[in-house]
Amino acid sequence: MKAKMLIATLSVLAIAGVSVAGNGPGDGTGDGTPQQSKQQIKEQLQTCTDLEKQRNKDGVPDEVKECVKDMAQAREQYQQRLQECKDELATCTDAERQRLREQMKERLRDQTCDREQLRERLREMRECLPDHQDMMDQAKDQAKEQQRERRGK
Repeated sequence: MKAKMLIATLSVLAIAGVSVAGNGPGDGTGDGTPQQSKQQIKEQLQTCTDLEKQRNKDGVPDEVKECVKDMAQAREQYQQRLQECKDELATCTDAERQRLREQMKERLRDQTCDREQLRERLREMRECLPDHQDMMDQAKDQAKEQQRERRGK
C-alpha cells in the first residue's frame, strides 16, 4: 500500500515537474502541443532518477539507500530484458513470437508471485514494528521519567 502511494506521489511530482519546467501541454507555446512525446514522459516517470537522487540526499539510512540502489538496478535490468524481448519480437517468425509470448507470460507470473511475497513480508514487518501510538506513549513516559530524575537531583 505504501509502495503504491509512493509511486503515485512520485508520478504526480514528476508530472508536476514536467508542467512547471514548461514541457507539458500548457507550456506557453500557445498551440497546446506538448514538447515531449508520450514515450519520453513515460520513460521519465519510470526512471525518476532526479527524484531518487534528491531523496538519497535526505537523512535516509545507508541500508535503505543500498536497497533503493539494488531495486533501481533490478528495475533497469528488467527494463533492458523487456526491451530486448520487444526488439526480438519485432524481427522474428510466428513460431518464435509465440515462444517469446510464453516467456513474457511466465515472467509476468513470476512477478506476480514476487509481489505477493513482498506483500507478505511487508505484513510480517508491520506486525513486528510497534504502533505509532505506542511509540509516542513510550516517548512521553521517558520524558516524564527524565523530568522526575532532574527534580530529584
